[in-house]
Amino acid sequence: MLKLLPIGTVVRLKGASIPFMIAGYFPEDESKPGFYFDYSGFPHPMGFSSDIEASFFNAADIERILAMGYQDEEQMEYVKKLESFQPEAQEGGK
Repeated sequence: MLKLLPIGTVVRLKGASIPFMIAGYFPEDESKPGFYFDYSGFPHPMGFSSDIEASFFNAADIERILAMGYQDEEQMEYVKKLESFQPEAQEGGK
């Protein structure tokens, strides 16, 4: 089972020329209802703007962690709940 990285973590994706910052968990692919990615993110350092769409990627796409996002007790509890959802998400269920 995947150990989810905290929001704000900056990663280098395989084959990408710029890093991405993790902004969310388990986004659904609109073109494949019921299929979920592990993460959504935005290019770093640009971040979110109205003309930049979120990118979706999986843990397997991460080549390297460049900086870890903020973690506290509340975040760790939230991630535990999400990780219990994860097997269904990766199987394409809801």
